[in-house]
Amino acid sequence: RRVVTIMPVKEYGAEEIKAIRRNTGLSQKLFAGYMGVSDKTVEAWESGKNKPSGAASRLLNMMEMDSELTVAFPFVTVSNS
Repeated sequence: RRVVTIMPVKEYGAEEIKAIRRNTGLSQKLFAGYMGVSDKTVEAWESGKNKPSGAASRLLNMMEMDSELTVAFPFVTVSNS
């Protein structure tokens, strides 16, 4: 038998979310697409009007731990024109 411990879901403030997004190099619109939410949702998170929860918080936590996550799992593609 093994014991599995799950970390609690982290709560993120507006400045933390902005920093995570900036580390990805994505605009609010592209970041929203990657997160699977509307750009208005990301705007509300970054202004402090709303806070992410559940799966969005887990994904933010993963991005915080690995800034290359968007490269490793490219749900959004960006091309230089």
